[in-house]
Amino acid sequence: MEVIADPGPSDRSVLTLQASHRSEDVWLGMDVQVDRCREHLRGLSHLHVDPRVLAYVRAAGFFTLHRLVATVPLDRALLTALLERWRQETHSFHLPVGEVTVTLGDVAVLTGLEVDGRAVTGTACRQWVDECERLLGIRPVLRADLQGSSLRMPWLREHFQALPPDADEMIIQQHAR
Repeated sequence: MEVIADPGPSDRSVLTLQASHRSEDVWLGMDVQVDRCREHLRGLSHLHVDPRVLAYVRAAGFFTLHRLVATVPLDRALLTALLERWRQETHSFHLPVGEVTVTLGDVAVLTGLEVDGRAVTGTACRQWVDECERLLGIRPVLRADLQGSSLRMPWLREHFQALPPDADEMIIQQHAR
């Protein structure tokens, strides 16, 4: 197989965002650094998850993803290489051997998540503090702990890292969520 040195498509008019894309620097031969990746789930591999919680993780279909996140290290150089080749305009990776698109089937194989069935869509919920209390049994007190619909990992660790030995089913479900 012949490898083509020019990583761009044969018709560059499809790359409407090229001037601001990271690959522009690569194509011009400029020195680019490995991207800094934020690891929100860093440290989870050392976290013991109680078997009572894992039962709910399995039932929800997230066990394979749980194992993946807990055991696969983040390869920043690989992610940077993929970022340089991802094209928002075509939703594909432009590689020297051609274009590659990630399908839902690919996501299912890699993560173990179900992709068939009813869609999970956004919500009209605006009262996230109330929703936290309903689902987790506790309300974030500080504004910084809940930003929009996102909870900070330190807050989650503080409140859900250890499951009490005498926890009832409701507490176990809250920890699983």
